[in-house]
Amino acid sequence: MKTSHLFLFVFGLLLCLAACIHPVQAQRNLSLSGRVSSSSETPNHAATLALDNDAQTYWESGAGERPWIAIRLPGATEITGFKLNFYPDGKPAEGFDFQYLLNGEWRTFHQTTGNEAEEVSIAFEKELLTDRVRLIATESRSLRIAELALWGQQYVDEGAGEVMPLLVNQSGYNLHRPKRFTAAGMADGTSFVILEKGSGREVFSGRIAGEKGDFSDFNPESNQEFLVASGDKRSFPFRIGPYWLERVSYRGMLDFMMGARHYVGNVSEKRILSFAWRDGDFFNWSMQSLVALYAANPAAFERMEVTGTYRANDSFPEDYRGLWGALEPFSEGTPDIVQLIHWDADVKVSQQLDHEMQKAELAHFLYAWPFLSRWLPRQNFDRVYAYARSVWTKASVSPHATSRYDLSPEHDLLARKTQLGSTKGEMPPGFSVIPNLMMYEVGKREGDPQAETYFDAAYRQLEWMIAHLDWEDPMTTKGQRMSEHLTMRAFAFFAQQYPDRHPPGLKAKVEEWAAWMVQRSDNLWDFRKYAEDEWTPPGWNETGNILGFPAAIFAANTILGKDHKLAPRLEEIAWAHVENAFGRNPTGRHFSFKGPEEVEGVDLGWYSRHKGGIGLLDELPFVFDGSPKNFHYPNQPEAGDLGWTEGWVQFNTAFNTSMAYLANYYTHLTHSQNESGDLLIHLEAPLNFYPDQKEPVAVQLALPSGESMAVTLQETSPFSLVLEGIVEKNQSELRSGGQVLPIGDHSQVKVSYGHGFFEKSVWIPVK
Repeated sequence: MKTSHLFLFVFGLLLCLAACIHPVQAQRNLSLSGRVSSSSETPNHAATLALDNDAQTYWESGAGERPWIAIRLPGATEITGFKLNFYPDGKPAEGFDFQYLLNGEWRTFHQTTGNEAEEVSIAFEKELLTDRVRLIATESRSLRIAELALWGQQYVDEGAGEVMPLLVNQSGYNLHRPKRFTAAGMADGTSFVILEKGSGREVFSGRIAGEKGDFSDFNPESNQEFLVASGDKRSFPFRIGPYWLERVSYRGMLDFMMGARHYVGNVSEKRILSFAWRDGDFFNWSMQSLVALYAANPAAFERMEVTGTYRANDSFPEDYRGLWGALEPFSEGTPDIVQLIHWDADVKVSQQLDHEMQKAELAHFLYAWPFLSRWLPRQNFDRVYAYARSVWTKASVSPHATSRYDLSPEHDLLARKTQLGSTKGEMPPGFSVIPNLMMYEVGKREGDPQAETYFDAAYRQLEWMIAHLDWEDPMTTKGQRMSEHLTMRAFAFFAQQYPDRHPPGLKAKVEEWAAWMVQRSDNLWDFRKYAEDEWTPPGWNETGNILGFPAAIFAANTILGKDHKLAPRLEEIAWAHVENAFGRNPTGRHFSFKGPEEVEGVDLGWYSRHKGGIGLLDELPFVFDGSPKNFHYPNQPEAGDLGWTEGWVQFNTAFNTSMAYLANYYTHLTHSQNESGDLLIHLEAPLNFYPDQKEPVAVQLALPSGESMAVTLQETSPFSLVLEGIVEKNQSELRSGGQVLPIGDHSQVKVSYGHGFFEKSVWIPVK
């Protein structure tokens, strides 16, 4: 058997959808890159000749066998039919099977019998989603095939526009953060400039190295648009703001999650493989992503407009009863992000979901209770805590709580987890570490005499990971797809929360991981590759891995420290993955089909979106539809809209998590004293989104005895990353904004921002 790289020709199938405003394109040769193999081939008639778009050439198999020809697609692809041309001077095969590979076995999808035609065209009644197919004859004889073409479904954006030669984050960059672009094919030393759009004024200059440019030192305090220019080449325009990424993402992130809820979102019908979220399955990590977001930057989400309301299920059809409602409703005015956290917990408890990853998510709710209780009734905590404790060590799973993707050998969360997931992303190493450590903290808080057992389980799990995970094996990293971030976050949580109690070798293991990530990101995109010779994981749409990778990097950097030799490069790589999602990639497109209409500054959205599907997510705002596939890299934009495209809740929750860890990484709380002896409190956090607006935030000033008062902080300037507030003090009291806090006998006061494992705090002497 011989295997070689080639271009695989795929035809777009016309799908007449009256309601679709983006029509399906007529059949055309898409020249899809893939791999072909065959049972055998004769001299001068290789298998590649069956896919070269030349009817005068052909593949010829050897004799004495059931001949077959197989195609491995670069990613999971929706196949709707195929066309087969036998070479005219050869006898057509009377019978052949069209098969696909599933769990290591070839399964027949379509059979053809009694064929006498030299040209066979088959349209499937139901589309096939796979990345590997083969055509195998039912008889043993030599076979000659001139052309084999696959048909696939594709929705086309006819007004998408042209890709620019210099690839940037089309929306914009954050002030005082890494800012890079890609200039594919351009020589080292080529000069580039940053131009102010409109005036054309040069405001920054630099030189290209390694087919990329860096303008991180360009930090204008301006609302102007800019673009990169080098010779006659240009980029799309972009802006630079204090917290530009947060400005264009935060609201959309919540709007997506609000709409993606099962039953009560923008679609009310029931969907298979869905629990709290449509097409969410059991490993969507929604709860932990939302808790992390709220813990890292609470003021940003509390100040947002509240768009959700409680939906009781007694207004739904009878068969919706019991799908949620075990938790009492939240209070009026509850922020949307807390409503989403409540929804996730409510569905899990109401439906008694006991898969190990479903019940593990409840630990995040319980851990977060001290900062959720402001909005939720105590009954919520009591009900969730009782349920979580009752099923935590349950080894079996109820049939209704799992799906076809489940690889768990058992579901006791205190057991050591050594099973590795596939590129589906369903079982990342270390997923039980943080939940067990959170249950340990909850148990201590609630006086549980068994609390230490949770810590012991987390310790044993991380100890095993340090000893056995091989970072060189991509299945422990990028191969875990959009779930990869859970692994490094487990290391970070243990290291940060228990600096004197974590297993030995933790930091060295993280340093080893960091070195591999840096090595695999040494390319023109600063893009972490799957392996030395593979850019993306085989099969599936890897979109969520790119979106979630910054969370892993920022988690690792909290362990390494910002002074570590690898930390600055890791930071560049983290931002490069954000840039990748916003257009700095070989396709030159934002990952969202509707990006240009939904994300400020985006010029070119993803080629297409998947209409329908299990999740019915295509009409939601801020859905991440697709990302470049292996055949697009290192720089093949002409490959076009090929491979699988479909939004998934798991992609958005990966982005949520990255945004949480990014906010935490760049949040700093300090204090100083002015000439009058008053206290100055300084908070650097993602809160100043609009330089032309005042966006104050309140932080809590608390005495050791518990008395506290709020202190309002304001931006120090329109483009400042820092907010500042003044606290007047004398020997007996502190004053701020008309509030008074008597000091009494206390010699220090605590100021804090954020919650739980993301809380930033500092003790300030007051005497």
